[in-house]
Formats: sequence, C-alpha cells, structure tokens
Amino acid sequence: MISRILREERTMKAAVLLASWVVRFWFGSVRFRILNREAYQQFIAGTPRKDNAVVATWHRHVIPTYYFFRSVKDLLIMGSRSRDGEFATRLGRRFGLQFTRGSSSLGGHGALGEMIEYLKTGPRGKICSTPVDGPQGPARKLKKGMLVLAKETDAFFIPLACSGKRVITFSRAWDQTILPLPFSEMFIDFHPPFKVPSNLSESELEEWRIKVENILNQLTDRVDRIAGYCG
Repeated sequence: MISRILREERTMKAAVLLASWVVRFWFGSVRFRILNREAYQQFIAGTPRKDNAVVATWHRHVIPTYYFFRSVKDLLIMGSRSRDGEFATRLGRRFGLQFTRGSSSLGGHGALGEMIEYLKTGPRGKICSTPVDGPQGPARKLKKGMLVLAKETDAFFIPLACSGKRVITFSRAWDQTILPLPFSEMFIDFHPPFKVPSNLSESELEEWRIKVENILNQLTDRVDRIAGYCG
C-alpha cells in the first residue's frame, strides 16, 4: 500500500514537471488580446487594486485562463479535490497560482468558506475565481457558489470568456475544453463588473443564477464570433 502511494506520488511529480515544461513552450508564443481593457486594468492588473472581485468563467476556458492569470497577484482559485484537480493544482502552483481545494461535489463548502475569509480579511484588491460549471458539468450551467461568494463579501462579480480561431477543441470532454495552438491569438473578454445584492432570498438568488448564466453564455458566444471560433 505504502509503496503504491509512493509510486503514484513520484509519477505525479514527474508528470507535473514535464507538463510545466510543455506549457511554457506551448503557451510562450500565444498572444492574448483583451477586449474590455477598462475592467481588466481596474480589477485585474491595476496596482494597487481598490476592490475585491470574483471572476467566473466556464470550465471550457480553464486552460488558457489559468495561464493568462499566472502573474496576477492576490488571486485565489478553487481547485477540485479529484486526482485531475490535484494535477491541475500542482501544475498551477508551478506558475505562481494559489489554490483552495473543493468543488460543488466534494469539499465545496469548506473551500467557499476559505474564499469568503480570504476576501473579508486584510486589504481589499483580492480576486477569487473558479470555473462555475465545474468540476463535472453540465457544461455552461452556472452553479451558485461564486454568486454566494460575491454576495457575502460585497465583491464585484466579473464574468469572463475567451476564444480563438486556431484552437484544439476536446470534443469528447464534457466541457468542450479549448487549447490554443502555438503562435495563435486568443481573445479574452470581461463583462462589466456588477454587485450581487446581499439580501437575496433563495428564489431571488435562483433568478440571479439564471441571469448570470445567460450573461456568461452570451459573452462566450460573442467572443467566439469575434475570434472566428469554428468549434
């Protein structure tokens, strides 16, 4: 039992190291074109940032967005507790990302609590993010966790989408994950930030969930059209 665990740990470490080299080579030539630069400068890149933000995207976008956010400071991401989530978390940490572990199906309440504490403690200007249809879908159906986070912490909620013309689409994956090809251009867009009212009832929160799901889907479709994404 112990020997098997040790073998699996060695395999995981080797796979993460190899993947980090591949990612640096693969993404080193990818160019990101930001469409809503005002929101990006105020809530993501600006220093010092004055407001907390919750950035929400679909699982489909997770590979390019994780790389895009690699140099963003004071960013906390919720990563899945699955084995795939462990791999993604270790890989992300090699690029400077920080994670709390949980998901809608396992450990989500604890991880959400950590995010609430993170945004409420210390100076403002911090960011929390996670794919809001993860970890297992259904694709492009928003779960409430990040809305609750924004509601409880008075943080701005910012839907994000990205796309490109020269991408690989993992069509058999539940989320239709996209991966930009080397030397390609990715378009990334931020919906104008908004606040989620703190006094919502359960039924009103569900109305907001549907509203924000539609916003994120419309944003995704818009960026796909601008980028010339063919699916």
